[in-house]
Amino acid sequence: MSGTVPHQRTIIAFCVAAIIGYSVFSLWAVFESEDAAQRGDVIGTWKSFAVAAFAFWLGSSSGGKAASGGDTPGPTPVTVENPPSEPVPTKPIPEPAFARFDSEPSPPRPTV
Repeated sequence: MSGTVPHQRTIIAFCVAAIIGYSVFSLWAVFESEDAAQRGDVIGTWKSFAVAAFAFWLGSSSGGKAASGGDTPGPTPVTVENPPSEPVPTKPIPEPAFARFDSEPSPPRPTV
């Protein structure tokens, strides 16, 4: 696994194009549109974008510090308690205690 993002320039170009496009729409919606609900939605979207950018910055900077710690324990070793050759022991399901009112006896139930 490499440490690079595939098609990084394409991804950045599309993100920049989307932000520029939404910026142009936002300018129109805030300054030219008479619809108050649309204006509020556009402003709310930019506020959400700002919060997401801050959360990404905070997470990426905190993640880098956590990864560089030298005394971080490794993964916990896993042990299989019931391998396929030794499945979990079960007991058969007993017949219900109530009486059946049909003329034929019920077929035997399979054991699990």
